Amino acid sequence: MKNIFYTITIASLLFAGCDDFELADQGLGFQDLPGYVAFDAPGDDAVLDDVEATEDQGTVELTIEVPTGTLSDINVDFSFSGTAEFGVDFTVVGATASGGSIVLPNNVGDVNNFDNVDIVVELLTDGVADGEKTLTVTLDSAQGVDGTAFAVGRGGTELLRSANVIIADID
Repeated sequence: MKNIFYTITIASLLFAGCDDFELADQGLGFQDLPGYVAFDAPGDDAVLDDVEATEDQGTVELTIEVPTGTLSDINVDFSFSGTAEFGVDFTVVGATASGGSIVLPNNVGDVNNFDNVDIVVELLTDGVADGEKTLTVTLDSAQGVDGTAFAVGRGGTELLRSANVIIADID
């Protein structure tokens, strides 16, 4: 019986001590995270592992998600960097050597009814023993067709803003 009394007394003290606690009094507050688009990582991971591929593999799909809502489609601009060369080591339909754009469609006018969309990277066999190449795809900007600006990367941070594809050379 003694342990129950101590537990109840401690819990009462904790709750009683919180009655007048205000975040603002402590210099703290809540801030809404911006709506954002990001690469989709498996599970709850905040880091996307490098995608390992060979140049004769065919394609690699990099999935983009929008976990926050809007009532319009979202245009996402992306860019390429790294040692892989566009048109020699890889290509993406509708893109140029510097990058491209893709649309995340809102399916039926529901705020949170988005399907993830894939950037499909076609790997090219160049027939030259030139070693491993790296392709980095970076999400640069995102905007709803209604004018709503979206951050890129999870919560508007660098997390899941870029995806790396490591392309192994074949003999």
